[in-house]
Amino acid sequence: MPEQGHAISAAANRRIKAIIVGLGLSVAMSLSGNWWSIYTRHTPSCVHDNCVADFVIFYAQPLMLRENPRALYDLDQQLAFQKRFVSTDRVLIFPYPPITAALLLPLTLLSFSGAFLAMTLLNAGLIWATLRRLTRELNLTSDQTHWLRLATLCNFGIQATLFNAHGSIVILYVLTCHVLAQKNRRGTESGLWAGMLCLKLQYVALPHFILLLNRAWTSLFTGILVVTVLVGGAFLLLGEQTLIQYLQIIRRYSGSEHDWTNPLSGMHNLRALAGVWLPSPWSDIVWGGAMLATFLAVIWINLRARDLAAGFEISWISNSIALLLLSPHLFTHDLSLLIVPVALLFRLCGPHVPVWLGAGVIAVSLLPALSYLLPTIMAAALVILFLLSLRLVKPKHA
Repeated sequence: MPEQGHAISAAANRRIKAIIVGLGLSVAMSLSGNWWSIYTRHTPSCVHDNCVADFVIFYAQPLMLRENPRALYDLDQQLAFQKRFVSTDRVLIFPYPPITAALLLPLTLLSFSGAFLAMTLLNAGLIWATLRRLTRELNLTSDQTHWLRLATLCNFGIQATLFNAHGSIVILYVLTCHVLAQKNRRGTESGLWAGMLCLKLQYVALPHFILLLNRAWTSLFTGILVVTVLVGGAFLLLGEQTLIQYLQIIRRYSGSEHDWTNPLSGMHNLRALAGVWLPSPWSDIVWGGAMLATFLAVIWINLRARDLAAGFEISWISNSIALLLLSPHLFTHDLSLLIVPVALLFRLCGPHVPVWLGAGVIAVSLLPALSYLLPTIMAAALVILFLLSLRLVKPKHA
């Protein structure tokens, strides 16, 4: 009878996984039309006027860097370059440092559609490389690996990034390499990857602060050096005026939460949770208070986790979620970073991931699809997940 019960349980597990595969493929099919529209017409499928694909900035800005580098953050020039490829009367702001544009320079050797296809293939390759590294370096079992792949397939952020050729999967790979190098005490490598997070500057501060908390001096100083060289060196080469224009763009971008490119209701962070539902100035007060509470919780769990056998996994589950919540701008494509805490969570579950946990992760991964109907639902889910992650800390005698 026990063997029969185990067989039934295994069969049910396989059926549930098959259903999840179907869900993930359905999401992919629903988004594939958007990819084809961008590839053929350079414009996403959209019911609104002046819809512009995010990939436009990942193609136009490297081209600007090649042809007119000192005008990289001149908004009039940005609009002029973007108009070469799409019909638009409003500029899509490029809020990234020059190193991000430099990394994408090879795309400018191709046509817009060719570059879009190349970026899609690069993202697909990086997803595979990320899963491979997580599986190998966390020593995931076959069942844990299956669930991680399912969670990746159903991660709406991954799907949105892949079918829009966004750059967030590059950040996912960099963060994965940083976390794994830190886990395996490869100090210099950990610092190099932490510094590479400067490709999207909002992700730089917290990982470096965690290195400071853990007194990982080699990683910390290596990361600071990498950021200084890649970001500071680029602005030194491009000149003071370029830096001034960049800071003006960041200030404008930070205050444009109701702009067409930067809707607050489309975010999934603490800022959105406070700003959408509370009037000013209470929204700012609650946002600031929530950020402070999250920051203090990060300090607490990193200090507390030092005494735990699985302290690294526990702390980085919380750290990864906090990184998203504390980010000033967090859109659906940024949620691809959730693959890191999901892998660490499955690592803690033992050889077999409970079906309820795997299914729960899948459900959360698909929540951003409901954001248009239920704004900030994913932000609320991230807050709940962060609070639950703090419960993973147990006394030694437990």
